[in-house]
Amino acid sequence: MTESMLQAASEQDWDLLTQLGRARSDLVSTMPENISRHLLPSEQAAAMEVIENCRRLDARTLAMLGERQDELRILLREPALG
Repeated sequence: MTESMLQAASEQDWDLLTQLGRARSDLVSTMPENISRHLLPSEQAAAMEVIENCRRLDARTLAMLGERQDELRILLREPALG
C-alpha cells in the first residue's frame, strides 16, 4: 500500500493518495499495539525490514507532498490573470 501511495504521489494523483492513506491508516489501526510480541524471532527481522522500507517510501512521498504544497502556496499568492 505504501508503494502505491508513492506511485500516486509520483503521478500527482492526490485523490488516490488520500484514499490509500486512509486505507493504510485503517489497516494499521487493526494491528496489535506491540506486534513484535505476536511474531517469532525469525519473523521479527522480516517485519522490521518491511517497516524500514515503508519509512523510506513515506519519506519520498512526503517530499513530493511538500513540493506540491510549495507549488500551491506560490500559485495562491499570485494575482489572478485578467
